[in-house]
Amino acid sequence: MSLSYYQALLQLWVLSSLRTLFTYVHRLYSLAASSTPTQTPPPLRWEPEPDAPIDTEKPYNHDRYLDAETGAFPSKPLPHLPQPFYVFEEILALVNGPLPALSLGEDKSEEAISRRPFGEKWRAKVRAQPTLDLSPLKDDIPTLQRAHAVLAWLVHFYVHSTPPPPNKEIVVPASIARPLVQVSQWLKIAPVLTYADTVLWNFELEDEEKPFTANNMTFTTLFNMSNEASRDESEFYRCCAWIEQRGFDCTKLITSLVEDLECPPLSNDLDKADYHELIADHLRGLAPVVHDLTDILMSVKNSCRPNAFYSSIRPWYRGSDTEGEGLRWVYEGVEDCGSLELSGPSAGQTSTFHVLDALLGVQHNDKSRPFMERMLQYMPSEQRALLRHLQHTSHYIRELVAESDQVRAGYNAVLDAMAKFRTDHLQVAVRYVVSPKDKCPITGLSGAMSQGGCPAQQRKSRGTGGNELSTMLKGSRDSTRSMRV
Repeated sequence: MSLSYYQALLQLWVLSSLRTLFTYVHRLYSLAASSTPTQTPPPLRWEPEPDAPIDTEKPYNHDRYLDAETGAFPSKPLPHLPQPFYVFEEILALVNGPLPALSLGEDKSEEAISRRPFGEKWRAKVRAQPTLDLSPLKDDIPTLQRAHAVLAWLVHFYVHSTPPPPNKEIVVPASIARPLVQVSQWLKIAPVLTYADTVLWNFELEDEEKPFTANNMTFTTLFNMSNEASRDESEFYRCCAWIEQRGFDCTKLITSLVEDLECPPLSNDLDKADYHELIADHLRGLAPVVHDLTDILMSVKNSCRPNAFYSSIRPWYRGSDTEGEGLRWVYEGVEDCGSLELSGPSAGQTSTFHVLDALLGVQHNDKSRPFMERMLQYMPSEQRALLRHLQHTSHYIRELVAESDQVRAGYNAVLDAMAKFRTDHLQVAVRYVVSPKDKCPITGLSGAMSQGGCPAQQRKSRGTGGNELSTMLKGSRDSTRSMRV
């Protein structure tokens, strides 16, 4: 073969090598430019924008704030995060699968201790991640909601898999703390795991051709995906989803009621009597739906075991202000962490009963009002806007109660149904929180077990939202009863 043939081969090899090298260098540069900061970013201050004013000139309608078909749920499952933010999805997947992964840091059982090396490696991986700026997602609400959910789950996995430190302080690394706070400011929601993250933003449809119902949902992230409490946790979320969906029926009925409230009669007594009958009819239709919510709530005992909830699910929910030992969470790279709302998820964060309270003018007493008001900060901002508009529109329903026996009977029927729900909610709390605490030590499950065999949060029966449970629930029930006319 001639020399020119070998020269041509060499030239082709050099060009191919240069092309490969250029592609490799370009990828490294792109990765560095998109995900690796050149320097440590300055501390992030928690400064969420205030909620926008409500345009009360427009008539109240839930469609302005919720999806017309699915209510508080997004119309379809949220999309996964795009690159370069998909790394958060990958890190979450490492602990959200069928293989044994993390255990609670306070669990001293042999099984839990055997998982500690994996837990430390996983947390080291979290700490080693660069601190990403999520600004490219700012105008994409569904993706922001997914980012909040993924990051909030990561924070709770990180905190609660860490053995309790002697200084009573847990540092949440900037790699997840800072982007969570950033996203939370844009969504105007607390930078911690919320009810929305565990229920509303945590599902896929088993069959997209079937109706959008709780029975057609798979809950994609669980704290107990790899153990026997996975079914209990999934069914707990399903019960919440059923309440949410039946609660949306309440919301739609309330919209119809408010539309008629805004059109009172202008003239004679006959028109006024018909108007009273119309409002009373709306209220009579609302009470059975509230009773359905109670039935759904009580059905949880058929699918979620109290001990499983108390020892393997509930401990993961705890926020910074629900720690029995006063454990302080420090969000690395965030200024003034003490001002952050870090209570964790709670049923008080669903809008359903806030909506009913707003319609009927329920004034919570000192035992329940601080909690109910604080939970608004853990609620998606669209639902807060709905409540504010409803509060502005429906304040004069009690004036009609004083004018008409029919309206009064319908109004009291809804209040009685709400009081029944809150009474039964108290019974559920006793069954799932107070009784397991009193029966400690718990046997059969290793989750949340301290060296003495009891969950560390046993000292007080506190709700997952940071409240003293029985006191708040009794206050909520009593406030509802006190509004009866």
